[in-house]
Amino acid sequence: MNTDNIRPLPVSKHCFICGEENGAGLQGRFYVEGDTVKIPVSAKEQHCGYPGVVHGGVVAALLDECMGWAAARAIGRMCVTGEMTVRYLKNVPPDPALTVEAEVTKAHRRMVHTTARIVGPDGTRYATAEGKFLPLSVEYTLAVDDGMVYKDGEERVFEALRQETNAPG
Repeated sequence: MNTDNIRPLPVSKHCFICGEENGAGLQGRFYVEGDTVKIPVSAKEQHCGYPGVVHGGVVAALLDECMGWAAARAIGRMCVTGEMTVRYLKNVPPDPALTVEAEVTKAHRRMVHTTARIVGPDGTRYATAEGKFLPLSVEYTLAVDDGMVYKDGEERVFEALRQETNAPG
């Protein structure tokens, strides 16, 4: 993996997937490689429905959040899920060697189409998803961005929006 092309994304304090202060959550870290948003499957046994099998709702949440970041990056606004289809192909173990990957397939001003998958290091697919995401208002996007935790080197996804609107930040 070429680390020159990897850019980490910010986190939210309380998000179930990436929230640093959410003790019940996954506390994962999203990053961008090329045009693909990725996150390791950071689930632990407490996130399993059966021993060694990540709960299907957690799998869906990982796919959803990864596609949401891909959509947000594509149009420069936070997005919410309008529709999502998940295909569970294999049991997902709580293994950080597995990665969630998401890309945008089509982006319009009012809707962003995405795909995602959970893959193993050997390319095995554990789950796939397709989603349609709807952009939030400029004001709400900037309010959400104000609550993000940015560290050195993290991609400032909404910086262009701040500059367009002359919003502080």
